[in-house]
Amino acid sequence: MPENPSREPARVQAMFSDISPHYDFMNGLMTAGRHHAWRRAAAREAARDLAGGGVALDACTGTADFALALRQAAPDAPIVGTDFSGDMLRLGKGKTDGDARTTFARADTLRLPFREGAFRAVTIGWGIRNVADTAGGLRELARVLAHGGRLHVLESSVPRSALGRLGFRLYFLGLVPWLGRLFSRSTHDAYSYLPRSVFHWPPPEKFADLMRDCGFRDVGFRTFAFGGVTLHTGTR
Repeated sequence: MPENPSREPARVQAMFSDISPHYDFMNGLMTAGRHHAWRRAAAREAARDLAGGGVALDACTGTADFALALRQAAPDAPIVGTDFSGDMLRLGKGKTDGDARTTFARADTLRLPFREGAFRAVTIGWGIRNVADTAGGLRELARVLAHGGRLHVLESSVPRSALGRLGFRLYFLGLVPWLGRLFSRSTHDAYSYLPRSVFHWPPPEKFADLMRDCGFRDVGFRTFAFGGVTLHTGTR
């Protein structure tokens, strides 16, 4: 088992600012472009929550790909994207072409600047794993969700089968750090942090239990990529 990397906020913030110019390229390279399909699948579910009106939050929005998938799935809904990396947000804003229905705010997911129950749907893609206090982040997302609103969490996960785990280990611990050093030139070794953090992430069943402990009901999940990606959902 690789060492569990530090999620100290200043370190994580600096790391994402460092890799922001190469972030979209590396996501496409590591997933062969499939990350867009997984976001679209989650966005379609979130769009159903917004059918009767309401605002959506995309927390840890990064370069706003999840927010853009939400915009496509729910074209009439106001969407707010938050992230604590200003460099990532600037790139995300540049993708929206000045669309007034999509706004952004620099914010820590542990201390969101919104009233209780402000959102009908909340999404977070590959972000909750980087929040220093996972349970605290989930409770904060529950706080800003309206009663009956739903949370949609996309995260990487280690496959259950022995063969899947072996392939995942070879790819994420071997190839991904090498690709990161080759293409991102990260001074924070971000693409070694990524696979190590995934290996220490709880399996889907345990994360579902944590969601329940943090105030969500009707919690469920489904997997993609042979178990390498999980979409978690829960109702406030």
